[in-house]
Amino acid sequence: METLTLTRKEMACLLYALSRSSQISPLSIVQNSWRIRHQREMEQGESMNAFIATSLSPVMERMIKSGVNPAFSLHDIVSLGAHIEYTQFSVTSVQNWVKRDFKSFIGQPSEGKRYSLQQIALFFIIEDLRSTLDYESIRKYFGIIFREHSERAAGMVEPLEFYAAYASLFEELDSRIKAVSGEQGDPIARWDKLIDEIAYENAAMHSSLTEQQQKALQSALHVAIISVHTSSFHALARRYVNGMVFLHQLH
Repeated sequence: METLTLTRKEMACLLYALSRSSQISPLSIVQNSWRIRHQREMEQGESMNAFIATSLSPVMERMIKSGVNPAFSLHDIVSLGAHIEYTQFSVTSVQNWVKRDFKSFIGQPSEGKRYSLQQIALFFIIEDLRSTLDYESIRKYFGIIFREHSERAAGMVEPLEFYAAYASLFEELDSRIKAVSGEQGDPIARWDKLIDEIAYENAAMHSSLTEQQQKALQSALHVAIISVHTSSFHALARRYVNGMVFLHQLH
């Protein structure tokens, strides 16, 4: 069966819908994501067959039925995160993040053993950053842009807002790269410059931050976007290796 895959931008929209800060329902987000990927089947009148062949996690099925579920268990978070493209969540890793590696930032579950949407965004950000950074670097990174869970002072930005920002910028970057694809020069340098430009534009929108804080936010967004690209290349490499192993000596 085909697993329903969401882009990070779609996942960010889904989290906002779950928080009721969006006029779009969680079901509509999932429906639109599925529709984009199955336009051909819909045009051929095969919508039901295509949907039946789509694998949804239990937490996604609950969202479709009930509409809103604002708090999730660790198993729910891993299940939901598995729908994001280029990710490799494991319950063991997430448990270690909570108990040890990022305990001061994630904090305790907000409702019993369930986590809030801001905490869920932190899990997704950690998953993205660990493709390029070690845990100590991520903790330092978090210490600059977020507040620790026990602190009362506000961080530079909330985790969900930050996740939504770089998720959206990651998609915007693709369109900008296509626009300059014919330019001469080092493609890596052009790519890095474009990332810096869109990160700067987003950070500058936070007028309540000092110039130094905007610079820090710009750099943080820059790193996050690079990390997502790195994850996509890692996923592509894994698919090729899996294909080599599967097809080797296949008759």
